[in-house]
Amino acid sequence: MFTPARVRLLFVTCIALFMAMLDNLVLGVALPSIQKDLGASMGDLEWFMNAYTLAFAVLLIPFSVLGDSIGRKKVFLAGVAVFTLGSLMAGLSDSSVSLILSRALQGVGGAAVVPLSLTLVNSAFPPEKRAAALGIWSGISGLGLSVGPLVGGLIMEGAPWQMIFYVNVPVGIVAFVLGLNWLEETRGVRKPLDPIGVLSLTAGLFGIVYGLERGNAEGWGTFGVYGPLAAGALLLTAFYAWERTRANPLIRFEFFRKRNYAFYTIAGFWMNAGVFGAIFLLTLFLQQAQGNSPLGAGVREMAWTTMTMIAAPLAGFAISRFGNRTVLLAGLLFQTAALAWFALLIDSRGFDVPFVLMLGPMMLAGTGMGLSFTPLSHGLISSVPDEAAGEASGIGNATRELGGVFGIAIGGMIFQSGDAIRSPIDFAHHIVPSVGSSAAMLAIAFLAVALFVRKPTAKNPSAYNQSVEAKANLPHLPQAADVQR
Repeated sequence: MFTPARVRLLFVTCIALFMAMLDNLVLGVALPSIQKDLGASMGDLEWFMNAYTLAFAVLLIPFSVLGDSIGRKKVFLAGVAVFTLGSLMAGLSDSSVSLILSRALQGVGGAAVVPLSLTLVNSAFPPEKRAAALGIWSGISGLGLSVGPLVGGLIMEGAPWQMIFYVNVPVGIVAFVLGLNWLEETRGVRKPLDPIGVLSLTAGLFGIVYGLERGNAEGWGTFGVYGPLAAGALLLTAFYAWERTRANPLIRFEFFRKRNYAFYTIAGFWMNAGVFGAIFLLTLFLQQAQGNSPLGAGVREMAWTTMTMIAAPLAGFAISRFGNRTVLLAGLLFQTAALAWFALLIDSRGFDVPFVLMLGPMMLAGTGMGLSFTPLSHGLISSVPDEAAGEASGIGNATRELGGVFGIAIGGMIFQSGDAIRSPIDFAHHIVPSVGSSAAMLAIAFLAVALFVRKPTAKNPSAYNQSVEAKANLPHLPQAADVQR
């Protein structure tokens, strides 16, 4: 049940999670002011955004595994402290270089906060209450990502750009102090230090993310893009070969032999690819084609984000009644239909689509997002032993982050192909195939779940976990839910 200790844990982890997820997109509306104040170049503006994403994406898995090894509370609180320090330094930045470094420091902290918050929530709740708790976690995560542009717009209406970063400082301090007193320490399997594995994994992920993010800016046929992509692929291949030789690998690849684990991971990648590629393009559509201000676009997108916030917690309760797979399929179907609806609307009405006609697909997409986040996290983590929850959380978050970067890159590439964009009519013409491609990515996620994910056959979840542990030759540790009780 939701005991006071568990409610306190949810509060601490969720406020830190919201802070970290918000900073993925909150900066976008402030870029013109920052450019003027710091004399930043266009390349600097890209790095203000990308420095966070790069650090965040490449460190999710290492920090997740570190939390299992030395203590999830320790790594989570360290992440909160680093993120808060990075926010303070970003607000104090007086040059482009210092802001880029501060944003990277924020990304380092966020990479510890996000997966460890999920692992702490998962470990604190018994199986029968876990889906409901993860529903709340997913709602806060999706809300933080979705309202970033709106929050940034509200702050920029009456405050200097530095306030976008300073607002994180008191929140981070409160989360750290409360976490010290309210969180219980939990661990998974302690793994030996593996510097070769960590370096090859982080460097490989860096190459992939960097190449994808630079594709539309530099051109996909340039060495500045395919060079990092190729290097990243080689390093990840080397990481796989190295880890296969180790008795206690950083990532246990045998988990991918489990059908549900593998296809929940695949579905998460393609869902984020479709969702965030579409959000990126539709935000541009509202501003550049329809002439809304950043704040105006954010207010209109609340039809999407509000439904996400409402549906995500409800998804946790729906899972207990209808099953994880059914709820996820409904969420993915809603999102696919919503983006196809958007593409048809813009194709038929051009840039002059009345907002009242956009309400339907926005609300459907937001509902689908809310229904999808929870079963993706719950399904992935429930596919492995409880002591491997941190590893599963890191892999799930990392693959979804990669999916988001991939979706934005591919959507932007399709959008920019063809004739030059000189008018709102041209903008509408170009966005239709891009949004259509996002719908296709979500359809891939739907098919991955519909065709390959199966309901767990074990009647006793703990017996199922023990059988997995036996196959992985791993010791059985006390469950964190027992520690919380």
